[in-house]
Amino acid sequence: MSRRTERVSSLIRETMGRLLLSKLADPRVDPARTSVTRVTVPEDLLTATVYVSVIGTDSEQRTTVRALQHAAGHMQELLSRQIRLRHTPVISFALDEKFKKTLETYSLIQKAMDDIHEKERRRAEAASGEDTGQPADEERPGLREED
Repeated sequence: MSRRTERVSSLIRETMGRLLLSKLADPRVDPARTSVTRVTVPEDLLTATVYVSVIGTDSEQRTTVRALQHAAGHMQELLSRQIRLRHTPVISFALDEKFKKTLETYSLIQKAMDDIHEKERRRAEAASGEDTGQPADEERPGLREED
């Protein structure tokens, strides 16, 4: 991606975010739960895919994207009033799966870290139990390392 297309995609992302918050009056789109995550623009700058993230169920996400796709022409007109380009790109909206996968990955990492911290806590308790004369977890009835 060239520097020019990066600048244009960044400008479109910022402008579309503001337009979603202030100018779109569709009840199917909740601006508090919808955000523009990224915009891809080809080298010719004739089209732009606006990726959005929607907090909610899968059906709410699909409904929001359909509503945005329905309003794409209006959003394109509002965009042309806000930014100066020779040709305003034809706008299309898509759900940002990359963002969703990133959140899932973060959740898995957080769960693994919690498991590690729990095992370390158990080892520390076991070590302190040996020092005080109490039996370690392995020796205590009913407690196992996997618990």
